[in-house]
Amino acid sequence: MRTSTALATLIASLGLSAIAPAPVHAQDFVGFDRTSFGSVVLSRNQSAAGGSDITLELAVGDYNNEPILNYSENSVFSKLGLAVGRLDILTDTGVYPCTAFIVDKKHILTNNHCVPGILENERAGATRIDSVLFVAGYRQPGVDQGTRRYTVVPTPIETSKDLDYSVLEVIGDPSAEFGTLDLVAVTPNDNDPYWVIGHPMGEAQRISREKCRANAPALSNKQLLHTCDTLPGNSGSPVIDASLQKVVGLHHAGSNRDAVNYAIPMGDILAHSKVLKGVFVPGADDPTPTPTPPVDTGETAPPPPPDTKDETAVKLCDALYDEAKEFSECFAYEAYLQVCGDHPYSILAKSYVARLCSTPDPVEVTPPPPPPEEVVDTTPLLWWCTSGGLNATERTICGDRYLAGLDEEMERAYKSPARAVTSTQQSVWRTGTRDRCGADADCISRVVIDRITYLKTPEKVTPPPPTQTYTMYVTGTDHLNVRSGPGTHNGVVNRIDFGDKVTVLGESDGWNNVRLSNGQNGWVSNRYLASNKPKEQPVAQCTATVVNLNRYSSHTRNNGSGFLNIRTQASTRGRIISETYLGDTVQVLNQSGNWAQIRCLSGQCKNPFRGSGGVTGWASKKYLSIRCR
Repeated sequence: MRTSTALATLIASLGLSAIAPAPVHAQDFVGFDRTSFGSVVLSRNQSAAGGSDITLELAVGDYNNEPILNYSENSVFSKLGLAVGRLDILTDTGVYPCTAFIVDKKHILTNNHCVPGILENERAGATRIDSVLFVAGYRQPGVDQGTRRYTVVPTPIETSKDLDYSVLEVIGDPSAEFGTLDLVAVTPNDNDPYWVIGHPMGEAQRISREKCRANAPALSNKQLLHTCDTLPGNSGSPVIDASLQKVVGLHHAGSNRDAVNYAIPMGDILAHSKVLKGVFVPGADDPTPTPTPPVDTGETAPPPPPDTKDETAVKLCDALYDEAKEFSECFAYEAYLQVCGDHPYSILAKSYVARLCSTPDPVEVTPPPPPPEEVVDTTPLLWWCTSGGLNATERTICGDRYLAGLDEEMERAYKSPARAVTSTQQSVWRTGTRDRCGADADCISRVVIDRITYLKTPEKVTPPPPTQTYTMYVTGTDHLNVRSGPGTHNGVVNRIDFGDKVTVLGESDGWNNVRLSNGQNGWVSNRYLASNKPKEQPVAQCTATVVNLNRYSSHTRNNGSGFLNIRTQASTRGRIISETYLGDTVQVLNQSGNWAQIRCLSGQCKNPFRGSGGVTGWASKKYLSIRCR
């Protein structure tokens, strides 16, 4: 035990320094409806983060990304893909899928821009993460059989925005059924063959294999460049070296301009992480800096053999010998000899151990005290597990930490539901649905996850059957939101434009239930509908008040909360030309997504602390309260 500990100490002293890569635009997201959370098939009744303008990250050639189901269960692709799953992130604006993979009994690895970074994605517009699920074993499109869902703690155990990775804790042990992927810190070579396995667009598992390799050069600006085809949803996919069959990078971004995709080298992540562990690959190029040659102490060391078969192993033993000399202790030389018994310097280490580390006279050794009795944790997983008269389902939950965690999450959702649920309804569900599973753990897991999703999803209003239908036209506005129910508290499911024709199916409190030209049903405000098709489109006059900022001061100046930047374009890439402040009034000239084109009307923006007053530019709508007439 002492020797193995010493060996770990010596090897740790040769670790790499974490070097953060230059920032790259993270892969985009595709959003799905909240009601599909917990299902293997994600429905896209409402879209987010890019809508339907999805493009391949690799903008040249054919799309070479195929279902993993094309290969047998015994193939190397299927076996490696077992540890890769879909990461479903439930937010207040929808479900956003990424990819993650299992690295040990309780942890999975994905991108920082997925969790918690989805909250910083302006196109997603999410303000909170409600829940996260790791869906393992989803390989056959639309088929639930063989899949397993694991609840994930949304707060990362470890994360880095610069290296774009997050280590997340999973409730339960997914590795027991699906295994893990090995991480390795090696120097990528130009044109090395790679595989990328993931869940693009939230679909069943796919693999990019054809024309999938390291770029030439493989490394640029601290990024691992590769030509493997990916789509939104591939964020967090492992980049697997086909020769080593181990993870050498974490995919996270792409560039249509350069026809190349980007990954974070796994060596940089392992050097930074205190949680993740890599594996040693004999003969592979190791990014560890070359060790300093041994210092001459006057002892005559034999020269190394002229023909060294494994240069990497020799370098490692050279470095271990240097560290042993630095410690100058028996345990260090013993650890060195355990690994490098045939190394040229081993004769010196053996001499040191024989001369200084052996015990000449037997010493009476006091036997160690007996080990303390193992303390068994008898604390019940749930407060009610000590109650008498538990049924088979309740006993199964109390004996399984994963199921107990699901039950706790379900209780939290029941206490703060997104829809009205009575105690009687909850009791009927327990006895009529959950308890009918008996001791079947998979059944219990499935029905409890369905209940959590039900409790966290707002109830949709079903319109009464229409008595008659008639045609109306959109008027008085450029764009009109179509919602899932009557009232602005319901989610937006589509948008129609000035002059569009709709069929009115019914009415409720100033809202009309309508059918759109594509057959979709929804609710719109009847104040923007007219029986005659309008001939001219009105020009909306809009103003806005600057909100959601703090009063301007030196403190809020420094932390960025006291002003709103005005830019040359509707993007954070636009150059800052002026700024506005809390309470200012501005004219809204145009709107594009989450941005508005504005010009100062009154307030401090007339004489800004930075930039020019009276200019026209773009600002984030998050900080504007817009009114139009």
